[in-house]
Amino acid sequence: GDGDYDNNNEINQQQQHDNKKRGIQANLDPKMLSNGVRSQPYRLVEFVPNGRAPPPSFFSRIFSFLNLPNRNTRYEPLQLLKDTPYSPAATRDNFVYVGQGGYFFSPHESATSSKLFNYFAQYLEGSLFDWQMGDLMPSCTAGDVRFRYEVQDPTVVSVLGMLRKQDDERLKITPRTMHGIGDANAATIGLVHAGHSGARAMILAEDSDSKNRAHMVRGLLFLWSIPASRLAGVALERELSESSFATQVEGVFGLFLALLGAVWLLVWGETFGAMETTLVFFTGAVFGYLALKSAVRKGAGRRWHGVWCRVAKWANAPPEWRVEDSYVPAPPTGNKLGEGDDGARSKML
Repeated sequence: GDGDYDNNNEINQQQQHDNKKRGIQANLDPKMLSNGVRSQPYRLVEFVPNGRAPPPSFFSRIFSFLNLPNRNTRYEPLQLLKDTPYSPAATRDNFVYVGQGGYFFSPHESATSSKLFNYFAQYLEGSLFDWQMGDLMPSCTAGDVRFRYEVQDPTVVSVLGMLRKQDDERLKITPRTMHGIGDANAATIGLVHAGHSGARAMILAEDSDSKNRAHMVRGLLFLWSIPASRLAGVALERELSESSFATQVEGVFGLFLALLGAVWLLVWGETFGAMETTLVFFTGAVFGYLALKSAVRKGAGRRWHGVWCRVAKWANAPPEWRVEDSYVPAPPTGNKLGEGDDGARSKML
């Protein structure tokens, strides 16, 4: 009776205590980390004996009064790499751990025919026996491969996704697919943030990041539209650089809004945000039409050849590369210099 009840109660309390102490293990699906951990910087991984950080360098100790930032390197025991010599990377591609910043290195081994051809080319140019001090020191050559690891290792993370049961003691968290909303990418939610955050705060943070990226892309697109509008004007026999400031602004905004509407149409399609996309296209067309009517007319018949000449001028190409065919001087037909074709002139853009 009472004794059995007390024993069962003690067992249940002990199991609950063990569960709280052990915690619940959950594995993150790799897709959850496709964008990394938000608000968590990457840091270098370096393998050192016993995982102990090396002492500060000589120069770091000398300039310690400058309060320079400490190294943010993660040090792991070198003993973890004991099986590396037997890995496929080592046996097949000759990768070895060389340290010096956490690098794994694989030297390039040229074939015999490639070495002979290299020696022959050096003999032809007279540098076969041209030795320097640097040739006596080991260094990287063309074809060598080296890499190192960087990790994000926060102590606490907040996860927003789909919780699935993997077994009795482990859970698996995968991205949650929201059916019926947009395409597959837009309908998948899988967020991992560093620190303690609620679901609402995580969604608002992601929304803020998305807006910032969109504003940055729009700013770059607007800056690109400034020279592109002038090239478009040259192709349409207009010179925006010699037009009024208002006309130049109209040309830039016309091209910018047209490109922005094209991006929206490509990303969101015809069904989502159709009214906004149509309005942006219409506004861009109005600005472009006003700029076309107000801009200075110049360079009749040059069209795409004029565009090439303008690009060559911006690139500082030689003048003979950017002479327009329509402006090449015709041979004189009169008896005096200057008589004949009055319209023949030589002009460099």
